[in-house]
Amino acid sequence: MSSLPDIGGLWRLDGKALAADGTALYEWQARLTLTANADCFAVMLESQGERTSRSHSYAERIAELEGGQWALRYGYEMEPNSGAPPGYSFFGVSQLTFAADLQSASGHSCNWNGTRYVVMELALTRAS
Repeated sequence: MSSLPDIGGLWRLDGKALAADGTALYEWQARLTLTANADCFAVMLESQGERTSRSHSYAERIAELEGGQWALRYGYEMEPNSGAPPGYSFFGVSQLTFAADLQSASGHSCNWNGTRYVVMELALTRAS
């Protein structure tokens, strides 16, 4: 594997929660901050708008793909007192594929919010 990619910084995330048939249930936006150190990444996501919450990652894994792309996989959980309604919490897993120019990424996420699983389509664009 070559050195780790330069994907640290602030990203705009456009998310779409999907129904079982693949149609959109609702759309949402977030700020995603990727912090990199010598050998790993940390992901902090803060949703914006009507559905407000904040989550942080654990167990991150990055892998180089053919053609200069990179795959980032990580687990995440909601931060307590992050603006979500009382009693609401979630945890899940995400996978993102970064384009070779490291300016965009796309992928999926699945989380459990205590009552149901939510599958989401993710699209990131570099904000800084």
